[in-house]
Amino acid sequence: MNRARIAGVVAVLLAAALTGCSPTSSTGIPAPEPVVGVTHTQDSADDYPAGQVIAATTTLARHPMLQNQYLMGWGADNPEPSPGVFDWTSLDQRMNLIKQTRGVPVLTLAGAPDWMKGGSAGTTDWSRLNTAPTRAHYGDFAALAATAAARYPQVRYFQVWSELKGLYDEAANRWDYEAYTEIYNMIYDAVKKVRPDALVGGPYVVLDTWSAAGTSAPSALSGPWGVVDQRALDVIDYWNAHKHGADFLVVDGSSGTRDAGLTTDAFRATAMFGTVSRWLRVRVGLPVWWAEFYPTQPGGPQWSQESPAPAALSVAAVAQALRGGAARLLLWQPQASADVPSAALWTTPTANSDAALLPLSVAWTWLAANVDTRTTIDYSPAGTVLKIIADREVLTVNLTAGELIPPGQSAPLPAYGMLITPRR
Repeated sequence: MNRARIAGVVAVLLAAALTGCSPTSSTGIPAPEPVVGVTHTQDSADDYPAGQVIAATTTLARHPMLQNQYLMGWGADNPEPSPGVFDWTSLDQRMNLIKQTRGVPVLTLAGAPDWMKGGSAGTTDWSRLNTAPTRAHYGDFAALAATAAARYPQVRYFQVWSELKGLYDEAANRWDYEAYTEIYNMIYDAVKKVRPDALVGGPYVVLDTWSAAGTSAPSALSGPWGVVDQRALDVIDYWNAHKHGADFLVVDGSSGTRDAGLTTDAFRATAMFGTVSRWLRVRVGLPVWWAEFYPTQPGGPQWSQESPAPAALSVAAVAQALRGGAARLLLWQPQASADVPSAALWTTPTANSDAALLPLSVAWTWLAANVDTRTTIDYSPAGTVLKIIADREVLTVNLTAGELIPPGQSAPLPAYGMLITPRR
């Protein structure tokens, strides 16, 4: 990877932005950890000259937020290209970005070196990134995970594997949850041995949804937004019954169905994140993490990243998840790209332009600074206005395509507009 070294430069650039900011509350009690954050992927703020990404780094640093990085891939090179031969250069650099921007670090233990999955030592075939290690190498991957956990003592949170990549049993037409749980337990034990303080979660399964007529594996978990695939819930049940331990439950999902897209209005469909979060909390009894969440946009032309609409939709999804008791939500890829239509925080720098902030950036940093699992969420009137009521401020969101005057306000709020006001 050709990345600019940003450590000292970013510290200087952020000094003014961080003046007066502190992770300690006005009472002197350490502030609670943020409930929202981001997952860095292939390209992020450390891939460009520091002067081009000032907007991005100051946004990340304005208030501590969760910042997740994968062990291998999605911005990190192969950490162990040959058995016992390590290369932490790129992962060190990404961790340094997280440190410099005051992030709460998360490490997703996913991506196995080639020699663990039938390839040759010393080579990396990135087209096989989503291939799981062979069973004979589960222990080797667990050892690599433990080595990473020991190397980065600042990381408390570890997500194990990702979307059960490489672990679908085509013959049985289901996830190989036995294999996943086997490797999960080995990783859990290895990480806890070197880092008893580490918090480890799984199974990081995709909660696919289908229309009522479109699924061959329906579950009892459903709503106007669709029906959750029972095969995903089977993963959670098996893992929950056979895991050696877990500190949180990890899932991802979309508010649109796989076969029919949206089955209700885009904003109403975000209720999926609340309904599912509530169900999982009762079913498993662990804090629920959305490692990825994708509020689906209406059909037709996609909203542009510069539009306030995808930002409003993302905030609505967070609000619904919090209403359902979700503990954490990670925004996939904070830097905008054509392959991810959901809202991002900043634009991709080019030869002719620096990173520029997108509409979600202000709301996202506000959520990181002000929201916890006890925050009041209010929809009125008739689901057209969302209010997220924090201790000192209120974030008001217009959930409609037209201008309106929110209750208690005198000025109109534009379509999909957001407004932060003091709490009365």
